[in-house]
Amino acid sequence: MTQTLSRKDLRHSTTIEAAIAAHGAWRVLIAAAAALMRGRMRKARPPDARHLDDHIRADIGLPPRAPAPDWLAHGPAAFRPR
Repeated sequence: MTQTLSRKDLRHSTTIEAAIAAHGAWRVLIAAAAALMRGRMRKARPPDARHLDDHIRADIGLPPRAPAPDWLAHGPAAFRPR
């Protein structure tokens, strides 16, 4: 199936035309350029809790960190004590 669209179907600039009619072309152009330069504001990411001490983790309601793995006991056989 082939979809054909006319230019009339592709034209959705009625909101731009309404803004130009209400505020003028220069103001709309300046506002659009400012919005383009500003970009999207991203929501700030929360800090990474993996590096917090256990007492601070407890203050904010997180469980304590797991103990560090014992690399000598779980590593290759060459590193294990005899």
